[in-house]
Amino acid sequence: MEILEETNLGKHLFHKYSSNPKNWNFIISTTPIRDHFFDAIISSPNEVWQLKLDSIYKPNPFIVGTKIDNIDSNQIDKNINTKITTFGYRKINDNKILNLLKTLSEEQQDNSNKDHNISLNSLLSEIEPVAPKQGDNYIYGPFLFTNKNLLSINEKQKNISERLSDKIRANLRNKYLSYG
Repeated sequence: MEILEETNLGKHLFHKYSSNPKNWNFIISTTPIRDHFFDAIISSPNEVWQLKLDSIYKPNPFIVGTKIDNIDSNQIDKNINTKITTFGYRKINDNKILNLLKTLSEEQQDNSNKDHNISLNSLLSEIEPVAPKQGDNYIYGPFLFTNKNLLSINEKQKNISERLSDKIRANLRNKYLSYG
């Protein structure tokens, strides 16, 4: 099992995404398996990655991850609400940004009890995910936060989770010498 870290992990996943930007999901579980770190799953039509993040509350968390063999990405898709827009970079121009903000602002003023995520999801689903190119404007997401862990938590997944946690702890110890 190869564990990739931060920049290498990001570059690898970005390369994979760029070759086929359709039907990706990025799911973050707010309930850890065994520790105080956060679990995340990135799935594409071809593969599934298990990630560990030291925090979801800071702008640059420590992130490590590994590709999970013998897991069908359809297994992950079945556990996701089909009304949720898939993850991706969506090209957006200034007019679309202004219209998006205007629509959300108007809806918020009209009805404070309305679920604005539905409107945002609807607007995002109208724009196809693409491989981003330098010089254009994009929005990316959505990230799905859940209190469930969408992988079947068997001994293999627990072992992978523990190895990823160990790697994050080692990175934290290297950066912060007084870290436990």
